[in-house]
Amino acid sequence: MDIRKTHELYKRLAFTILIVLLYLIGRSIPLFGIETDLLPKTDAQSIMNIMFSGDRYQITIMALGIMPYINASLIVQVVTALRSQEARAKISKQKQDQWMFIVALFIAVFMAFVQSQSLNFKAGSLNLNILRMIAALEMFCGAMFIFFLCDRNEKFGIGLSMPIILVNIITTLSGNLSRNHFLRYPVLFIICGLIILITLYFENSIIKIPLQRVSIHNIHADKNYMAYKRNPVGIMPVMFASSAFLLPQYLFRFLHFLFPKNKTILLINRNMTLNATVGIVIYLILIFLLSLLFSFIMLNPNESARQLRKNGDSIIGIYAGRKTRNYLVFLVLNLSIKSGLLQCACMAIPLIMSYFGRIPHELAMLPSTAMILVSIISSLVQEIMTYFRYDAYRFFL
Repeated sequence: MDIRKTHELYKRLAFTILIVLLYLIGRSIPLFGIETDLLPKTDAQSIMNIMFSGDRYQITIMALGIMPYINASLIVQVVTALRSQEARAKISKQKQDQWMFIVALFIAVFMAFVQSQSLNFKAGSLNLNILRMIAALEMFCGAMFIFFLCDRNEKFGIGLSMPIILVNIITTLSGNLSRNHFLRYPVLFIICGLIILITLYFENSIIKIPLQRVSIHNIHADKNYMAYKRNPVGIMPVMFASSAFLLPQYLFRFLHFLFPKNKTILLINRNMTLNATVGIVIYLILIFLLSLLFSFIMLNPNESARQLRKNGDSIIGIYAGRKTRNYLVFLVLNLSIKSGLLQCACMAIPLIMSYFGRIPHELAMLPSTAMILVSIISSLVQEIMTYFRYDAYRFFL
């Protein structure tokens, strides 16, 4: 009898590598007529931009990066979660993908227009407005191409949009460390080490909630449990907060374009960055709130309690129904608060050190980058091991 081998892991890894190569090629194509001599200084804000676009100076066709994709995903997930349970049940994955595409399209158009207004172009025969229109069109096409790559990688590859973010982080990290002597800042070195260890613990440890299942009456009954990660939704709050934090910046830049003499808009525009106190506080609040939001969206304690009651199962020592729901809600809230505060602390400490001049601006995002890097790698390793175990099976024809 023949044995069918799936080779699912190798197929998905090969596809993801292809996606990354296509992305790197696109990231190396500069915008038409762009000026490269007047490049801005790298700081904490630009480092965060690089995580999502890979474009240090926002001058390539990939300048918008995966920001339209991530923000569209955030908006669709939140809107879907706010709908009733019956309404959510009627929404197919295909429908959600269509909504994401439409939202990403509008976001990409808006961001491309705003970004094109701040670019410097070489003196030439073409009119400045025409050059800006061409640049906006190029950036829009680049953003939609990245949306396509992320969508294809979700279906046939590994890690959704994480491989693209991983490539951006690694290239940025290597460049920053080569320009700055990292070991000159021992406090930063210790902070990075602690963050890596804590992140590894939170990403790879779970809390087991023992279940009493009416359908199982054997010696293995005590091995039934619900499992929750100590970091319920991983690095998602930081990724989505970083991307969502950029949208208000584009909004106020657009308002400044419409009303250039308005001092209030100009003041807000200057403070909505990671180089200003107000911007840092808003960014940290976003991380914490999204940690709570995504934990309840992804884990959905109300639905878990309902399913337990429907199946006739219960948590050992807790009555089914309202008490189970309250227990799970409190558990998810507790985990999400701890995870949110941890991620906020990892982001806040280096930003504050940079703000007071204790470390270079280029290294301000180093501890948080280490946390994101460890979390992404942990998630990718777990997904790879899942496909590896799947390939270990042999299907008989």
